[in-house]
Amino acid sequence: MARHVSDSPPMETSGAPYPFPHLSLPPSPLPSRQFKSLPPNPANSPTISLLAKATHPSHLPQIHAHLVKTGAARNNFYLSKLLSLLLRFRRLTDARHLLDHADRPNALLWNTLLKAYAHDGLFFEALSLYKQMLRSGVTPDFYTFPFVLKACEVLSTGCAIHSSVVKLGVESNLHVRNSLIAFYCKCFAVELAQKVFDDMDERDLVSYTSMISGYAKVEDMERAMLLFEAMPERDFVSWGAIISGFIQNGCPEEALSLFREMQLSGVPLSEVAIVSSISSCASLGLRSLGLWLHALVVRHGLEMSVFVGTALVDMYGKCGDLDNARRMFRSMTEKSVASWNALIGGLSANGCVEEALLVFEEMIGMGIEPNSVTLSCILSACRHGGLVEKGQYYFEYLSKEYGILLNLDHYGCMVDLLGRAGLVHEAYEMICSMPMEPNEIAWGALLGACKVHKNLELAEQALKRLVELDPRNGGNYVLLSNMYAELGRWEDVEKVRVMMRGHGVEKTRGCSSIEVDSVVHEFNSGLQSHPNASRNVQEVGKIVW
Repeated sequence: MARHVSDSPPMETSGAPYPFPHLSLPPSPLPSRQFKSLPPNPANSPTISLLAKATHPSHLPQIHAHLVKTGAARNNFYLSKLLSLLLRFRRLTDARHLLDHADRPNALLWNTLLKAYAHDGLFFEALSLYKQMLRSGVTPDFYTFPFVLKACEVLSTGCAIHSSVVKLGVESNLHVRNSLIAFYCKCFAVELAQKVFDDMDERDLVSYTSMISGYAKVEDMERAMLLFEAMPERDFVSWGAIISGFIQNGCPEEALSLFREMQLSGVPLSEVAIVSSISSCASLGLRSLGLWLHALVVRHGLEMSVFVGTALVDMYGKCGDLDNARRMFRSMTEKSVASWNALIGGLSANGCVEEALLVFEEMIGMGIEPNSVTLSCILSACRHGGLVEKGQYYFEYLSKEYGILLNLDHYGCMVDLLGRAGLVHEAYEMICSMPMEPNEIAWGALLGACKVHKNLELAEQALKRLVELDPRNGGNYVLLSNMYAELGRWEDVEKVRVMMRGHGVEKTRGCSSIEVDSVVHEFNSGLQSHPNASRNVQEVGKIVW
């Protein structure tokens, strides 16, 4: 979505109001033939020296007055320099006013402002400016379309712009084609992006990386990997794209394997690759490897940005190392709401419920506005601590006070919180009151609560809905089957088993894991064929004893 950026208030100089946007160019007092007196090479004129010396917004009124007085304000070359100055000082409104009142602005002037709008996320303004450019009779060039496509968020609009690209004969330009690929991937139209890619006579790193990111977005990591392997050369950006793609698609092992390969290839470390690899360690519980990555960041002198710091807080929290999570968080000079969420979530997951709520109150006290993830972390803390009343309070208060839109995750947390507390009927009523269709998380939480608190009637309703939503999840059938077995209702147990066979579902084996030498070993119940069984049993013994 485009974000709104407000200009700073117009500045004043010597008590006089800043001349933009109220001062339009006056009618020229000179006959048009007299403009021939302008220097044949504007780059060598004193006006350019004056523009180059501007270091503060307070200089702009004098410069504008000089341009008007000398007639240079009607020369697009000088106007483009003044426009760039306005944009450098974040005077977007004044820049637009200058362009609107220019005599015959050329493509360079339009492109300069288009670039600023697109860069600042003012997509609606950028597209409106593009339409105005077309109405003025100025022909877009290959500099125009990358900015317009960046601002475009609707597939049909982008396709129309693509048609204009073809019509104007600029489709062969590499930057235009890369922009088309990026646009189609942004709209999940990867097949259209692939067509543009296939038609290219020349491809660069940007072309390949955009396609890799596009396939990752639509969860086709096989195609993404094929493209990655086909690249004639790779840089840290392309490595970061493929590594983060595997993370986004729930494949942390592959992401870590690629990170190791990247290191061996001698590619410089990038923030994206580091953050993705740290996130992999968080997903797999690889604390020792996470510590090594932290040391790697320090040893290579990489900037401890808010993104890297947040990833480390999250990793330490998920690996149960709360001391390092707290230490990392407190050492961060800059924190985002995601940083606070990472610490609150880590404390909550490790049973430090009261501390998690205290950190949340500290966050609010510092003026940090909570978001949807914050609410999920707080509700999770209340769930772990059995704090029903606090959970209900935060559920209502945060959504109203901060305008947080309640989603499936929030409702699922509340259903689980109520169900764990034995308020099974209240949990069911919460599901029925949801403004969206309940998902398997909510119904699964209710089914689990019914199992614990022996409410067979609601359990049967929950399983019925779960079979509709997620028919291949064996754990749901097993829960109800066990309830029937506890009541001696063996015919019903058999019915559930028949239902499972009918959906091709097998009982999921229990699975545990342990990290040994930075490698995670998984064990399934009933299987005794692990190649390192003896050593792993010793490690488990250390934990148990």
